[in-house]
Amino acid sequence: MDVGYARVSSQDQDLRRQVDELQAAGCTRIIEEKASGKHGSKRPKWEALIDPNSGQLRAGDRLTVVELSRLGRSTSQLTALLRNLKKREVGLRILNGGIDTTTPAGELIFTIIAGVAQMERDLIAERTKSALDAKRRRGERIGGRKPTHTPEQVRRAINMLDTTDLTGQEVANAVGMSRSRMYALVARERAAS
Repeated sequence: MDVGYARVSSQDQDLRRQVDELQAAGCTRIIEEKASGKHGSKRPKWEALIDPNSGQLRAGDRLTVVELSRLGRSTSQLTALLRNLKKREVGLRILNGGIDTTTPAGELIFTIIAGVAQMERDLIAERTKSALDAKRRRGERIGGRKPTHTPEQVRRAINMLDTTDLTGQEVANAVGMSRSRMYALVARERAAS
């Protein structure tokens, strides 16, 4: 029996495209799930499906998914899955890659594609880290809340504090910030000068 598994990462995403493709590929039973594939996320329907004690996949069955990403995120995860299914004599088919692990060539291609997918995720993470490091070296702000006060407001506050008889609260009101925030920003600006 061909058993299909369709998954999307969030509740507002639609499973219909995957379900249609699985039905067109001859799946007689389709498990649908809306759950993240991130490490540590719970996917109860997936976990029940691949559990050897659940009886949902039997020897001679073939698990079918539309995309490799529906199965797991790391090479080790995918390799363990393939080993588990092979031990139970359950095949694996990935429609968009034309992969069917019931053949030696299909198993090899699955392993290669899983490695390439892992490398792609690692490269994305590496590029992101590199870009953030470059921003830090240039002194650019990374993450967090956007500043609500402009450098011009701070300069005006310093100027007013130095040249007028206004109280700190009056200066803060004039430049549009709280007194404590104004003093913190003024102190930071003076320390940097």
